[in-house]
Amino acid sequence: MKNTCLHLALLASLISVPFLTQGQDSLAVPTPFRPVHTVFAGVQIPLNYTLGYRYQFSRRLSVQAQGGLIAAPFERYTLKLLEGFGLDPNLSRVIDRSFEQGSSVSLGISVHANSPWYGTLYGQYIHFAAGPITPADGLGIYFNRDFSGFNLLNSPAFVFNLQSNVWVAGLRVGRSFQFTDSRFGLNTELGLGKILTTKNTFSSNQPAVDALGVTQRLYGNLDNEIDTKLRQYGYLPTLNVLLTYRLNQ
Repeated sequence: MKNTCLHLALLASLISVPFLTQGQDSLAVPTPFRPVHTVFAGVQIPLNYTLGYRYQFSRRLSVQAQGGLIAAPFERYTLKLLEGFGLDPNLSRVIDRSFEQGSSVSLGISVHANSPWYGTLYGQYIHFAAGPITPADGLGIYFNRDFSGFNLLNSPAFVFNLQSNVWVAGLRVGRSFQFTDSRFGLNTELGLGKILTTKNTFSSNQPAVDALGVTQRLYGNLDNEIDTKLRQYGYLPTLNVLLTYRLNQ
C-alpha cells in the first residue's frame, strides 16, 4: 500500500510539471517594443524620385510621409503607362511635349506581418506644370484629333500653360531587407494607385484674352475633358526600390 501511494505521488508530480512550467512562462514579461524611426530614399518606377520618413509605433503598425520629384525620364514613362490603360494619345502627346516639372507628396499607413513583409494604404497628391500649349493642342485634347498642321492655331502669339493637380489612392505590398550589423537596409515594393480626381487650370500669355467668357468656357471644358480621361484611365502601377536607414537600433 505504501509503495502504491508512493507511485501515485510520483506520477502526480510528473504530470504537474508541464502545468507549473506553463504558468511560469505565462508570467514572463514580454520584451517591450521600441518605436523605430527610419528615413528612406529611392525611386518609384515609373513615377518619381522619392525621399521619406517612416515611424513604426507598434509591432504591427507604422505611418510614413514622403515627397517626390517628377523629372526625366519618369514623365515620359508615366504617360506611356497611362496610354497602355487607354489614355488618349493626343492628350499624352501634348503633356509629353510641353512637360516642365512635377512633384508629389504622399501619406500612408502600413500593417506589418510577423515577418519582413508589410502592406501600405496610401494617398498621394501630384502636381505638374506643362507649357506652352497652343490652341491647336487644346483643340486636339477636346476633339481627339491632331490640329498641329494648322499654322494659325500654332502661332506663338497666343499660348497658355497647364497646371494639373492629381489626387491618387492606392495599395503597396513590400518586403524589407536589413543589412547585417548595419542600420542600412533595402525595401522593395509593388504598388497600384488609382487617380481619383484632378484639377486642371490654364493661363495664357494674353491676360485680355483670358478674361473673355468664351476663353473661360474653353478652359472649363478642357479641365473637364482632362479630368474625365485621367480618372477613367488613371491606373499607376509602380515598382519601388528604397534605401533605408534606421535612426535608432
